Amino acid sequence: MMDGHEGVPIRKLPTGVPGLDDVLGGGLPELSFNLVVGGPGSGKTTLAH
Repeated sequence: MMDGHEGVPIRKLPTGVPGLDDVLGGGLPELSFNLVVGGPGSGKTTLAH
């Protein structure tokens, strides 16, 4: 049984925002679905581009 510490390592895709990449541990997990939420003007659309 895998406990989350074994198996295939998950590569990270950098977001291009250094501070966000630091919080995410290097970027978004490859091959994952991510929901970005926030109020108006918080940068959701900018991050998506």
